[in-house]
Amino acid sequence: MPANTETKEKQNISEGITTRLARDLRAIEKLSSEDTERLRLLILDFFAAACAGYRVNRDFNEAIEKTVLPQGGEAESFVLFSETKYPARTAAFVNTVYGHGAELDDGNKRAAGHAGVFLIPSVFALADKLGSSNEDVLIALATGYEAFVRISSAAVPGLIRRGFHSTGMTGTLAAAAACARLYHLDAQGIEDAIALATTMTGGLLSYGDSRPAIKPLNPANAASNGMFAAMLAAEGVRGPAEALEGKNGWFHAVTDSVNEKCLEGSGHLLIHDCYIKLYPSCRHTHCGIDAAAALRKSVKAEDIQEVRVYIYPDAIRLAGIKMPSDKDETKFSVYYTIARTLVSGSYGLSDMDISNLTPETAALIDAIKLIPDESMEDREKGIRGARVEILDKNGETYTKEVTVPKGDPENPVTGEEVIEKLRSCADGVVSDDTLEELIRRVRSIGGEDTFIDPVALMR
Repeated sequence: MPANTETKEKQNISEGITTRLARDLRAIEKLSSEDTERLRLLILDFFAAACAGYRVNRDFNEAIEKTVLPQGGEAESFVLFSETKYPARTAAFVNTVYGHGAELDDGNKRAAGHAGVFLIPSVFALADKLGSSNEDVLIALATGYEAFVRISSAAVPGLIRRGFHSTGMTGTLAAAAACARLYHLDAQGIEDAIALATTMTGGLLSYGDSRPAIKPLNPANAASNGMFAAMLAAEGVRGPAEALEGKNGWFHAVTDSVNEKCLEGSGHLLIHDCYIKLYPSCRHTHCGIDAAAALRKSVKAEDIQEVRVYIYPDAIRLAGIKMPSDKDETKFSVYYTIARTLVSGSYGLSDMDISNLTPETAALIDAIKLIPDESMEDREKGIRGARVEILDKNGETYTKEVTVPKGDPENPVTGEEVIEKLRSCADGVVSDDTLEELIRRVRSIGGEDTFIDPVALMR
């Protein structure tokens, strides 16, 4: 065995999980044209989600705006839909709130959470403050996605079953790693940023029990606290050793079982494994929506006697609100989203309006039975699906099974479909000219030129 190989193997044995992960993240240096295009698509998708969240979550957004923005501070970064610059952490926080308000932001099935919604605001805000290059921004985003998917995948399902929200909990660590890249920290600096972030994480799934409008607080805190951890690391502050795997480390706190294989590289950047959402609702509802839309072509809502939905248990637990009381609860209702789709044939932002809970829709909800079926989930194969069976009043049965909804990597959306989503979500929020300039600017992000924050356009 060559001496250098033996030395490397001994080093790998002695190094802990956190150290190896930080070294891998620091090794992300050059992006392919495919990587760059994927990141641009994810950025455009974030702006679509943010426009939608700004529109539909107004009561909560206004509470945030009245509470957070008056605190003021150094004029460093732009907040969406505002003329004023704010401290970078404030901008990241508020922009993330908008991005998560309509449940339209990107996600990852294995990680069971959303990465772009906190990474893009935190990286953009800090890059605006630091005067980073376009290349710095894209590498930081790729680093953050990689950190999020690896760490969260290793911790779920245990993390979720303990009642933690993966987007908030893991998001703080991923935002720290991404922001550390903007400071050009070495592997030790990235490890310190992640380690410091482990003691700043938070986010519970309690929003799923009631009042889900507050859910955006979890990723918003991840964006702000992750940036803070990177700022401290850039000042030389050290985090605990073995911060993930230690006896009192992060993994010990959030799960009983760690899948260390998920912490290893996959041969490609994990930005390509993230899904893009077409419906303003929790991802657990999407296969049911796709199935219902297909069945709507064969059977009319008024002819339905019973609907049986075979779906994995976590979907029922996390999106099992039966009769939503407001638009926020519609996002977490397999019942409502399927019923509305069976009535109208599709599901979009307008369906979130609770006035759509007509007697016809309510009757359909009462006809729906959710049946736990573990065969509808296979994490290794990326399957989190649903089978919908409709029995009509004539005794006929119609069945549709969807294991991979539109928008997943295995059933991807096109760039034009993302642009169409952006235009639909931005309708009434920004002008057509502004939207076209936003698309042009995002499509040009790359190279060594100084980053010009597209958020500045959205005023």
